[in-house]
Amino acid sequence: MDSGRAFYAGLLEALTSVMGSAKGYLRDHGPMVAMLSSHLGRELGLSKAQCSELFFGAILSDMGMVGLAEDAWENPTPALSPDVRERVQRHPQRSEERVRGVPHLQDLAPLLRHHHEWWDGSGYPDGLSGQEIPLGARILRLADTVAALGETRPHRDALGAETITEIVQTGLGKEFAPDVGECFLTLQRSGSIPRFDKESYRHTVLRAAESLLPEEVSPLSTSQLLTIIANLIDAKDPYTAGHSRRVAVLAVAVAEQLDLDAHTRSALWAGGYLHDLGKLAVPLRVLAKSGRLTEEEFQFIRAHPSDGAEILEGIPTLQHLTTGVRYHHEKWNGSGYPEGLSGDRIPLVAQIMAVCDAYDAMTSTRAYRDSRDPEFARGEVAKESGSQFGPIAAEAFLRVPEKIFESLQAQRPETARDLPERVQTLRSIDPSFFGAHPAGAQPAQAR
Repeated sequence: MDSGRAFYAGLLEALTSVMGSAKGYLRDHGPMVAMLSSHLGRELGLSKAQCSELFFGAILSDMGMVGLAEDAWENPTPALSPDVRERVQRHPQRSEERVRGVPHLQDLAPLLRHHHEWWDGSGYPDGLSGQEIPLGARILRLADTVAALGETRPHRDALGAETITEIVQTGLGKEFAPDVGECFLTLQRSGSIPRFDKESYRHTVLRAAESLLPEEVSPLSTSQLLTIIANLIDAKDPYTAGHSRRVAVLAVAVAEQLDLDAHTRSALWAGGYLHDLGKLAVPLRVLAKSGRLTEEEFQFIRAHPSDGAEILEGIPTLQHLTTGVRYHHEKWNGSGYPEGLSGDRIPLVAQIMAVCDAYDAMTSTRAYRDSRDPEFARGEVAKESGSQFGPIAAEAFLRVPEKIFESLQAQRPETARDLPERVQTLRSIDPSFFGAHPAGAQPAQAR
């Protein structure tokens, strides 16, 4: 398995990209909050390590939103409904729980839990006030609001610096800690707050990771972080819990049947966890739709391999995973996507990932159908060898020991009757949200 500080830092950078792609029109919100927070932290005398924690805390503070209120992000309104507001207010605790599972970042948990607390005690989730709120969380609160005010939202344009200054001034002692607010106002009035720049942000990600990570990062830590990222990816689609891990396990099992080298097996392991990275940019209404997809909706599906690959291409230590991620929906007969490759033009790692992905999709409950029996799914792999699947990859897949399939099947958390709560809620509010479309639209199984 790939491990070590550089690879782990690359995964942290991918995690920050995942958070951006998950939040629709708020794509750069977390990075903006991170840059402003770390700037304020330095001005307020925090150490380099504390500023690095603040930086990653800002990026990951909304981890709990993924899989919680996608309908609100994707269909924004000027005011949240009571139901959506109640869900949104649960996200700090969910973010706290998730970051406790990220090796070397567990100390961020208090920042994530308390970043919506207000100085006057009217925030959430615990109603802390004043000095009860950790300093880092007080900084995040101000930076979060300031970044949001400076962004275009569906119901308003971005606010100017003068208006933002007035809002912060009014909020001192209410939403904002006086010392943090005064620090921001001093910097704002002197023009000392730099504009957000993506290249500077990327360099800061790397520096912050170097500050927080030990010289040696164990393979176990790397595996745990891969799991966290995969869980966030799978949380976006309410029907794919555990999918990414199962694809990774099966892909390595196929590689072992082909006696592939350790580097290739390592790439398949990590690539399996990350193969659906681009799905975080696909609207929930598309992922969870029970009827046929329109051509416009299917374009979102076709784009997700390329979207995921582009994230990995921008991270030097993860670039070797790009091939499998980009081409895992290509088909041997050339009818796949995104490029319509055929035959041996499809890289072997992508052929392996394709058959493993398809098998797990068939044996999983989806919005548009119930799960299929494992024996049926293996029969489909045999039938489609040389058509949908590369013959070498398909034949090796069919030689994988039965005990591996049995183990994965026993670990599945979802069942056909356990329809995710938020999908039930959406259907009760607006059944047409998941409705069928006219004949001629793309078939659901093409997903």
